[in-house]
Amino acid sequence: MRFLSSFIVVLLSLATAHHALAQGPVATLALSSDRIGEIKTAQGITTMIRFTDPVQEIICGDLYDAGTGKGTFVVQRSGTSEHPGNEVFVKPVAPRGASNMFVKTEGKHTYSFDLTIVTTSQAHRMVNVTDVAPASSTPASPATDSRAADPEKPSADFGRLKADAEQQARQKANEIIRSAQQQADRKTAEAEAKIAEAERLSTQRADQEIERRFLQALMLGLQETKVSNTRTTTKKVIITLDPRMLIFDEKAYLRYTIQNTGDKDFTFTALSLEVSDATERGKPLTAVVNQSKTENVLAQGESLTGVIIFDPKQVGTKQRLTLYVRGEDSAELARLTIQQ
Repeated sequence: MRFLSSFIVVLLSLATAHHALAQGPVATLALSSDRIGEIKTAQGITTMIRFTDPVQEIICGDLYDAGTGKGTFVVQRSGTSEHPGNEVFVKPVAPRGASNMFVKTEGKHTYSFDLTIVTTSQAHRMVNVTDVAPASSTPASPATDSRAADPEKPSADFGRLKADAEQQARQKANEIIRSAQQQADRKTAEAEAKIAEAERLSTQRADQEIERRFLQALMLGLQETKVSNTRTTTKKVIITLDPRMLIFDEKAYLRYTIQNTGDKDFTFTALSLEVSDATERGKPLTAVVNQSKTENVLAQGESLTGVIIFDPKQVGTKQRLTLYVRGEDSAELARLTIQQ
């Protein structure tokens, strides 16, 4: 009885070991042109598929593209393009997904596979592919499927499958490009709308601020200062000042006009305001010049108008305020005494 019990334990152990080998990471698939083998893969695991002949071409339905980051499976073959090897290596880059793969060997065989992503313990590490005669009614193994194929024209079948895969890849790429273009157009339109709205609000706020300051100046009252000399002529260039200088919002505004009545261009480098008294030379004031022309050049018969803005508190009660028109090397071209 004790011997029988030991014999039963040994049988159970052998059965368990045989079951583990059958379900292990190494598998053998007997395939023909009308059968599909299943390759179980897992993220982080590389599965090697070994064929009896060197591998010539590989087509994967969801091949990973490093440039775009699209696709699920990385597929490589051993050897080189001149001397291809017999092995194909498959590795998924995602935790889930499925696709199909076609492998053409130099022996004129075309093999079909379904790629699935499973857990690490269920994944194949090695799969040996052998050939059997086509039999569409009999499955090659529990991991295969039967589909109609023409065993006499493997090259034509592979070419058709390759063309289908390339067409699907082109369609997918066109969809990605079209979607990206639509998103870019939408983002551009949104950005342009935001910029236009910001410019509108900025202009509106600027207009409101100008109106507010103008009304405030009117309420505080406008002040005027009489200009002593309003006109001078030099080298057929007439410089004219308004007879009154306006003062409001703690700033003085002096309007001027320069007209070239000569037959040559008139060029000046700067306009400046200077204060002086009987005991010291003129000192320049801090002022802002705004004029109708950006360049300080007047052609024959041309004129320009501008406004000089400065703080009137810079001018003392007994000081003289003078406008200077200067040329190269700060040479004096003309002057007008505004206040004496």
